[in-house]
Amino acid sequence: MDYNTLPVGLGLAFATNRTAMDRFADMSDDEKKEFVERSRSVMSKKEMDSLVNSLAEDEEPDLHLENVNQIFKGPGIG
Repeated sequence: MDYNTLPVGLGLAFATNRTAMDRFADMSDDEKKEFVERSRSVMSKKEMDSLVNSLAEDEEPDLHLENVNQIFKGPGIG
């Protein structure tokens, strides 16, 4: 992929979100082209930020619930 053809707004959004930029770099060329094409239809900075942030979101939330009983620890009642 030729990074010189990256839309300016997309490049600026990546500059503020390193995780999304790293995930974009790990994509295949076809995935990158598809993502860039999606970014071309964006009409506002808020939409661009949302699109780029979607790359940084974890596919599965990491809840760290190794011991579920810890959720119920707290002050006793009565």
